[in-house]
Amino acid sequence: MSVLGCSGSFGCGSMQMAKLASAILLLALLSGAAYAQTNAGGQQADPNLPFTITQVASFDLPWRIAFLPDGRMLVTEKVGRVQLVTPQGAKTELKGVPASHYQGQSGMLGVFLSPHYASDHNVYLTYAEPGDYGSGLALGRGRLVLDDGQPRLEGFQVLWRQLPTGKGGQQGAQVAFSPDG
Repeated sequence: MSVLGCSGSFGCGSMQMAKLASAILLLALLSGAAYAQTNAGGQQADPNLPFTITQVASFDLPWRIAFLPDGRMLVTEKVGRVQLVTPQGAKTELKGVPASHYQGQSGMLGVFLSPHYASDHNVYLTYAEPGDYGSGLALGRGRLVLDDGQPRLEGFQVLWRQLPTGKGGQQGAQVAFSPDG
């Protein structure tokens, strides 16, 4: 009985050797990767790091962060919010944010500042847009207004949406701007 299912007499040995070599290589790679992993949660604090980490706020499933020129941050929460956060940790929820479909890996995902943010104040969002059959990935843009007590996105418009929508999954939601903006 042949374990590898090889039949015939020509080339059977080389096929078995190739499968055996592939299995050994895969096993070696997997065991090396498992050995190299470190659980950082069990490490002691190192006082010699060139930076410090200070918790300033807590979030409900934070996903992505964008730093504004004045030091404040925009933080997306997968559950559907975008928060404006000061360096001291004060949070204010942005108005004018589109509805998103939160389930599993889907929800409010990316937040990205325009390459020309200093002059246009545009903010781009990627999110799981609710649809007839679940959700689909969408990319939209709005102008960030910070002139009064309520930060908001004005004129938000969808620039691209996945069609047809799906029934979940793991949407990729990164944005890269070309050199010309």
